[in-house]
Amino acid sequence: MTGVRDGTLTVAELCAGYGGLYMAMRAAGWPARLSWYAEIDPDASRVMAAHHPDAPNIGDITAAQFTACEPVDVIAAGYPCQPFSVAGLRRGVEDERWIWPDIARAVRLVRPRWVLLENVPGHLGRGFSRVVGDLAALGYVGSWVCVRASDVGAAHRRERVFIVAWPAADPPRLGHRHAGPAGGERVQAAVVAGGAGAGELTLLPTPTAARYGNNQSPSPGAAVRPSLDSLARMDRWGQYAAAIARWEQVIGRPAPDPTEPGRDRQPCLSPRFVEWMMGLPPGHVTDHVGRTAALRILGNGVVPQQGAHALGLLVAGGAA
Repeated sequence: MTGVRDGTLTVAELCAGYGGLYMAMRAAGWPARLSWYAEIDPDASRVMAAHHPDAPNIGDITAAQFTACEPVDVIAAGYPCQPFSVAGLRRGVEDERWIWPDIARAVRLVRPRWVLLENVPGHLGRGFSRVVGDLAALGYVGSWVCVRASDVGAAHRRERVFIVAWPAADPPRLGHRHAGPAGGERVQAAVVAGGAGAGELTLLPTPTAARYGNNQSPSPGAAVRPSLDSLARMDRWGQYAAAIARWEQVIGRPAPDPTEPGRDRQPCLSPRFVEWMMGLPPGHVTDHVGRTAALRILGNGVVPQQGAHALGLLVAGGAA
């Protein structure tokens, strides 16, 4: 078992993407330092290398030799959501992208003080019991919470489940609280009351890694919600103005233009706008990869402020 060294929590982030879970720990006030990470996507790896040049990328976790890695205090993983997402086939543990067994192997070999996991709410009905059972077999206990990005003021809903686990034999200070929809509504109401006006807000479509639409604006009165591509072709904010204004106030910078010229000079969705929606610093992803790669990476990511809020609900007094 590793311990806190010099007041710092060393972190390994698996399926790192742009490092959203590590950013969430830092935003929650955890004294975290990224020791190493695992990412196989070359574009996401380029983003991580730009921000963490001293942290090695061990690559494919299914082939990783975790015993050769530096011991860490925290293993974090936002593993692929396609086996559980309503946008996919929902094959659960039968999906070839079900890589939880390799994350469990990392926990067994590294024995971190904390395990932080993130995925879509559909995971609760597919594969979740396997995750809990494997953690219990490894001697870990924990808690979980569903948090929406809109609970912290984001302009889109993006609900995710967060799991924090720790060794049963060495429990840290923890708050065993589960924040369901009611708790989330209270948080959102508080943000709205102190932000851009109270009441229900019309939220933007959430960024996803799937196609961003057919480049057509929805007809008036259409039953389906617009994609982000089609939204970018509407009036600048329209019915989403209040949600945009709230997030601008929360993160302290104005929303960038939602569109940029495409190859045919027609306006298309700007990845810098999606980056802003995800609560990232300007250029965190978009300064390092092209448009298509940026949209894919951002669609797979986690809103750091959302993750920090989940940690605050699950861990009383911070990580100690």
